[in-house]
Amino acid sequence: MDVTAPTLGSAATASIAAPASGTSPTSDFDTFLRLLTAQIRNQDPLEPADSTAYTAQLATFSNVEQSVKTNDLLSQMIQRLDSQQVSGAAGWIGMEVRHAGPVAHDGGSTVLHAKVNPVADRAELVIMGIDGKEVARHPIDPKAETLRWPASGQGGTVPAGQYRLHVDAWAGDRQLEPTTVDHYARVTEVVLANGGAEMILPGGVRLPAGDMQSIRRPAT
Repeated sequence: MDVTAPTLGSAATASIAAPASGTSPTSDFDTFLRLLTAQIRNQDPLEPADSTAYTAQLATFSNVEQSVKTNDLLSQMIQRLDSQQVSGAAGWIGMEVRHAGPVAHDGGSTVLHAKVNPVADRAELVIMGIDGKEVARHPIDPKAETLRWPASGQGGTVPAGQYRLHVDAWAGDRQLEPTTVDHYARVTEVVLANGGAEMILPGGVRLPAGDMQSIRRPAT
């Protein structure tokens, strides 16, 4: 009797055992069972496949399926933790947070905090647009720990928008490492983003919770 029947080789087994990304474990498992059943039905009765091969295929796929389910469960747990983080951060609304992110300018002036290297004898406040291009720079006292930008009465001369600030300093002719500039901003909203909780600040500035340096009640 001449019998020809398709069999599943090692390559086919490997493709079954590893579900394609983006497909559900249930649909992949159903497909695997249909292929395994077809393999058993169409095997050569004179040279039947070793039953241990079926067992190995089932065990391999079961391990992959469990791994996918474990990943899904971890994702759900992370989402719940993020939601709890947002719920806990809701108490920050109306508080002021200190951070080194963008400054939202709306015509007034912002108090800045900077600790310039104590060896500096000259410093400049550098104002960058949100696109990374330098807008202006102003000489400042390198020993001052706080300053205002724009200077009092000059806020109307700067277009409203978001700006990134830092301090360039020199000791003689040697330029020192740039100094970050911090400021306080009031939290208007807390949202859940891909990276976790984010605070919405005036001017639409979004600040990840992990970038917050400190929090305080608004000054009266």
